[in-house]
Amino acid sequence: MNGRRRIASWALAAFIINVLAALNGVFVRASGSGAGCGRTWPFCFDQVLPPSLAWPTLVEYGHRIISALAFLSVFYVFWLVRRAYAPSHPLRKAALASAVFIVTEVLAGASLVIFDWVVYNLTWGRVIVMAVHLTNTLLLIAAVAVTAWLAYNPEAEWPRLEGAFARPWLVGLLLLLLTSLLGAQTALNEVVDHWERVGGMPPAFVGPARYVRSIVWVHIGVAVLTTLYLTWAVLRFRLRETPARTWATVVVVAAWLQLALGSINWWLVRLNITTQILHLAVAYTIWVAWWYLWPTRVLQYRPASGWVARSVPRT
Repeated sequence: MNGRRRIASWALAAFIINVLAALNGVFVRASGSGAGCGRTWPFCFDQVLPPSLAWPTLVEYGHRIISALAFLSVFYVFWLVRRAYAPSHPLRKAALASAVFIVTEVLAGASLVIFDWVVYNLTWGRVIVMAVHLTNTLLLIAAVAVTAWLAYNPEAEWPRLEGAFARPWLVGLLLLLLTSLLGAQTALNEVVDHWERVGGMPPAFVGPARYVRSIVWVHIGVAVLTTLYLTWAVLRFRLRETPARTWATVVVVAAWLQLALGSINWWLVRLNITTQILHLAVAYTIWVAWWYLWPTRVLQYRPASGWVARSVPRT
């Protein structure tokens, strides 16, 4: 395997591992296993191997193993890219961004454990860090996805943000971030449900609980707005008539599927673990597809001449 193919393969592997780590994090939270290794980090109860085979401990320990693999994969790709490409190459910048975001991702996850913002904790610290953690995860996945894209297309430049589609594309990114941020906090309603069932919510949790309850409909409204906006952008800019037609189709289909899953998730099974994981997996699909819309709309690959600019319909 030559150097470029090796980097591309590892970049794709890093992307897959990081997505799996993020989805596994949902399972840890939704299954109530966040305190499975106590308030110690990075080891489990200050031991390399878990001292107990209790289900929460195994779930949390497994998540730490996957997260460690995600961390190592990103830095291995960063090391490979640094050896193979000049500092000015866009792949170096994307790999560096991935390395930065994986560090902040680990710190955000560690803070949840160290400060005991897990399981049935509903302090403002957890509400805020959940939003920060999810936002950082999205930025990490975007950076790793861009790294993989550039690794498979090393002659390509990530196009500059210019032209009629630049602003709608950025607005789409911001709406997706906002929808996901609110979704991360809305998921904490399962904690509110727990305290309402036991009938004894600690005073410190009352304020955050009211906030979490109040943003449910805000999240739903923003999700509907985001779906309509993404659909409008794809149709308005005739993205299905450009090389980006595959990603454009993925965005629209996945966005409407996401609304359906959200309805099932909330109204029928109320934050069931399986639907939560599927819900987030579709969210990541939309996020990555929207990122990939930008370069594939502007560029077209021709094996005989490499990456060249392609004229697209004026809007």
